[in-house]
Amino acid sequence: MFRRLLAMLTLAAVAFTTGGVSATSAYADTKYRGEGDQVLRISATKKPGIIRFTHDGESNFIVYTVNPRGKKDDLLVNEIGPYDGTVLYNAYSSKGTIGLAIKADGAWTATFKPVSGARCWCSATLRGTGDQVLKLTPTRGLRTMRATHDGDSNFIVYGYPRIGFYPDLLINEIGSYKGKVLLPTGTRLVTVKADGSWTLVRR
Repeated sequence: MFRRLLAMLTLAAVAFTTGGVSATSAYADTKYRGEGDQVLRISATKKPGIIRFTHDGESNFIVYTVNPRGKKDDLLVNEIGPYDGTVLYNAYSSKGTIGLAIKADGAWTATFKPVSGARCWCSATLRGTGDQVLKLTPTRGLRTMRATHDGDSNFIVYGYPRIGFYPDLLINEIGSYKGKVLLPTGTRLVTVKADGSWTLVRR
C-alpha cells in the first residue's frame, strides 16, 4: 500500500515539475517515474513519437496506449522481468493517444521523445540489444539489410517510408536469426523488437 502511494506521489511530483505532459512538452524529454500498475495521463495527441521505458521488476511489464475514448489501443511492451527499450507510438492510422496503461511489479520510467530523438543508423553497421527505434537517411534504389539476432523470443523489424502510415514488415521470426532482406525505397525509420542482441547491416 505504501509503495503504491509513493508511486502516485512520485507521478504527481514529476507532472508538476514538468508542467504535465502536453502535446508540446511530451516531445521534450518528459520523464515519468512510477512503481507497480498505473494509468498515466497525457494530453491527447495523434503525432507519432517515441518512448523509452525501463522496468526493474521480475514479473510482467506490459504497456498499452489509451485512446481518447478511454480504451486500450496499441500494445507497446509485453515482457517479463527487467526491461530497457525504446518504442514508437501513434505509429500509423492512430486514433490518438491520451494515456498509457502500465502493468508492472517493479519501478519503471517512461521518457517521451520526438521521433527525431531516435537512435541514428548513421553508418552501414549498427549493433544493439532489445527494442529500438532507428532513424536513417531515406533509402534510394536497390538496398538490402542483413540482420542477425541471438535472442529466444520475437525478432520483428519494420521499415517506415512514411511515418504515420502502415510500415513494411521486414522480418518476423522467433529465436536466433540470420538473413538478408530488401530495404524498401524511401525507408527513413526502422523499429526493432527483440529480446537479445542484434546486428543490422545495410548495403
